[in-house]
Amino acid sequence: MSAAHPRTTVRRHPIVVLCLLALTFLLSATVSAKTLPEKFDEYCRGANDVLRFHGAVLVAKDGKVIFENGYGWASVQFDVPNTAQTRYLIGSVTKNFTAAAILQLEEQGKLSVDDPISKYLDQFPPEIGDKVTIHHLLTHTSGVHSFTDIADVMARRSMAMTPEEILGTFSHLPLDFEPGSDWKYSNSGYFLLGLIIEKVSDQSYEDYLQEHILGPAGMTNSGYYHGDRIVDKMANGYSIDPDRNLINAPCIDMSLPFSAGALYSTVGDLYLWDRALTTDRILSEASKKKMFTPVKNEYGYGWGITTAVDHPVIQHTGGIDGYSSILQRFYEDDACIVVLTNTDEGTAGRVAMALAAILFDKPYDVPVHKEPVASDESVWPDYVGLYRIDTNDYRMVSLTDGKLFSQRTGTGRIQILPEATDKFFFDHDNSVTLTFVRDDNGTVVKHIIHQQGEDNTAVKLPDNEAAEIMAELFPVEKAVDAAVFQDYVGEYQLAPGFILTVRTRDDRLFTQATGQGEFELYASDTDEYFLRVVEAQISFVRDDAGKVTSLILHQNGRDMPAEKIR
Repeated sequence: MSAAHPRTTVRRHPIVVLCLLALTFLLSATVSAKTLPEKFDEYCRGANDVLRFHGAVLVAKDGKVIFENGYGWASVQFDVPNTAQTRYLIGSVTKNFTAAAILQLEEQGKLSVDDPISKYLDQFPPEIGDKVTIHHLLTHTSGVHSFTDIADVMARRSMAMTPEEILGTFSHLPLDFEPGSDWKYSNSGYFLLGLIIEKVSDQSYEDYLQEHILGPAGMTNSGYYHGDRIVDKMANGYSIDPDRNLINAPCIDMSLPFSAGALYSTVGDLYLWDRALTTDRILSEASKKKMFTPVKNEYGYGWGITTAVDHPVIQHTGGIDGYSSILQRFYEDDACIVVLTNTDEGTAGRVAMALAAILFDKPYDVPVHKEPVASDESVWPDYVGLYRIDTNDYRMVSLTDGKLFSQRTGTGRIQILPEATDKFFFDHDNSVTLTFVRDDNGTVVKHIIHQQGEDNTAVKLPDNEAAEIMAELFPVEKAVDAAVFQDYVGEYQLAPGFILTVRTRDDRLFTQATGQGEFELYASDTDEYFLRVVEAQISFVRDDAGKVTSLILHQNGRDMPAEKIR
């Protein structure tokens, strides 16, 4: 499942380099002389070496597959390579199929997308069930709270749950907004659509899809995943630990993602899906028009309708424990790109965008590894400050303990390393660079960021203006006596089976949630801390005697208390 908008995004977490590449591979006369398949392969090999890309890709144009291949390992433990035939969980790309099933049932006269959900589901109070329609669920405009935002639910995701149990986690909650008035990605909405499909069709969701969609589309390598069954050529799913090593991803029982994200497939089968949608085998032209017409936030029925590398595209991403995916349909160009991975680092979207850039002769960079050069650190304070990227979008450059960092609005802090005079590369992605530009007096006045083959400029703001904005948008670390960290050490229960562990090491403070990586905490005030890798804060709560008894996690607009249990 993916809680992000279907447009491709890049996760700005550090990525450890696996192999060293001797040269910086940029577009050049040498590169341009290569064939498209050679360019695709060169990029994917670089992504495997540098970005930990493990997965498979397919590129098709004018009804023909022009490139498909696998990279990295389907099983690290047993040295089984990924191939174009490897199967992967596709997460929220499942929503394509759920939306298509609903539209088929409408064509059959068994439902209308304008029906209120109370017609099919009686678990909601009338003030919700009578207002929310199937159309609202399909377009993420229902306001129904997403169960993937509920810590207790996610803590239990490895355990089988009945539909009634899952419904009980969110059906009693108030709507996030009035139906139709706003847009918010909701896995709950697509879970409900699966229940409606089952009720109206008198078939299980799995059986309905197999008989009416996967079968007719010829998708013999796709299906509903059951964790206890052997699936031939299925890739193992991996995550990344705090030391940036591959580890087995946490297990997730498919009763939770269900019709929001429980399918598996191959790159070839998803191309068959693309081809089926160019005909009337699955849906009529009228239904496809509904599906591919954006309602809000560039989202239609189970698809995002947007642009990529300046070309119109219909697409969806998927993210689920151990896997990430993207399916892009460039309908005006009769082109299709599929990227499936068996890591949840989110590299699928980035790889797909680079393949699209190559296909349409747009700028791109092959991932590289660089080593920092000697630099005059006495001039590093010149770079410190705030740079305006766009309205309400900024980059803060800071200097801490002799290291330079870049932090864009709403993202974590990333170290930048010297490449040349006034030029630095990003630790997590060496092909991204920041070049600081000076005026005639030697004062740094702007920076140029080079990313995905393109250069963009951001102007450095005056100190007085920058200070006001930074105080509002960027938490400021406060120096504290590391001895106080011992007060916080322990385990805090956010929900049954979901623990936040707080520990101290080398006079630094860290927290780690059940099944997740370890992240450092930084003090912003007395007993107040923030994370840099995600937008979250933690408040430690003391009793009258000054003993820490609980904490409050502030994230996604919610305040989640957790009692200290040991």
